[in-house]
Order: sequence, then C-alpha cells, then structure tokens
Amino acid sequence: MSFQPGTLKDPSSYEAMVFLPEVRPTKLPLLLYLHGAGEMRGELHDIISEGATGTPPVELSFGRAPKTLSERFAVVAPHTSQGWNRELINRFVDFLLADKSLQLDPTRLYVTGHSMGGAGALVAATSGRFAAAVPVAASGAPPARSLQGVPIWAFHGNNDVIVPSAVSKELIEALWNAGAKKDDVKLTLYDDAPAPPGWPDYFGHASTIPAYAACRHWRS
Repeated sequence: MSFQPGTLKDPSSYEAMVFLPEVRPTKLPLLLYLHGAGEMRGELHDIISEGATGTPPVELSFGRAPKTLSERFAVVAPHTSQGWNRELINRFVDFLLADKSLQLDPTRLYVTGHSMGGAGALVAATSGRFAAAVPVAASGAPPARSLQGVPIWAFHGNNDVIVPSAVSKELIEALWNAGAKKDDVKLTLYDDAPAPPGWPDYFGHASTIPAYAACRHWRS
C-alpha cells in the first residue's frame, strides 16, 4: 500500500513530510530521516524523487516499505536548503514531541540519513536524545568521543566515488577502539553498491538501496 504523506512545518526549524500508520498504538517510535545534498536545492517533495530510491520516505510513498516500518513507526523527513544543524534538529524534535496528534514515544527516537544526511544523523546523535543512529554513506562524522554510548549501524559502498567508505570505516573503528561493543556499533560495507537512479556518475553512492533493504526487520 502506498502512502500519501502529510506535511508539517515548524517555523523555527524545518518543514517535513510525515508518514503515520493507519492504526496506531498508544505511543509511536520516531524514525527521523535526513536527506542528502542532492535534495537540498529542491523543494520538500524532492525528498521522494527518483534519485532517493531506497530511502524510507520513497519506499513508503510507493508502497515498497516493509510492514515493520509502515505499521510500527512514525517516519518524518524534514527538508533543509542549508545543511543539517544539531540545534535546529533538536528544536524540530521538540516540536514533534509537543505535537499531540503524532503520539511519539520520547524514549524511542531514531535518526537516519544518506550522505549529507548521514553526517547529519551522526551530528544529531551527539545530543544523546536518540536511541540509535543509522548513517548511510555519511559524508562526514563528528569526533568519535561525542558518540560514545550511542548504538550505530553504519552502511557504505566500498565503491562509492562520491564519499569514500573510509569516512565510515574510520569512525566505526575509532568507536570500537574506544571500547564500543560490536553488537552495538556495526558497519556494513558493499563492494558493488549501485548509482542512484538518474545519477549514473555517482557510482556506488546509492548504498541506500541495499542498506535500507537490510533493515527490513525494523525493531523499535
């Protein structure tokens, strides 16, 4: 079943697309998805453009998301034209939690994103308010010490010609070296990740497609 997303806007932070289950439990876990730079110069609905194939908002929009995601999570995808900012992300999450119609569980907040959004997810996770982070092809990372204690599952294409997989490798190895358990901090690498549809020169950068498929058994 495809979803027609709702929208909401916090004047002090972001406008966003919102995907909610038809039947909701008392409290919903939040999956906050942060888009990459390819959608930065467009408008809100560019978040579900062809080039973002594989990401949660696209898969929900076209009815391809697993029920474990579509029926159990509130998925919110904000849009930025200036890059991701931790203060604004925190302000936006406060706005979401205050919205009684969403019925979010403040103890089950998760953040994910692709490329620039993957870096944004990691920066957001340094606030300590997210239960876990899932960066995909993250274009950068904060110091590992600022992420200690945060469960992370990172994904990257070894063949990514846009963002080298070394970005993810160095972060995860630094966290392991600092004592993080490999059950809590994971790295999945793909030797043959595809290019995003419509972006043939970005070979290996669409690790979103296998990565989010690997998360088909979403657990909150």
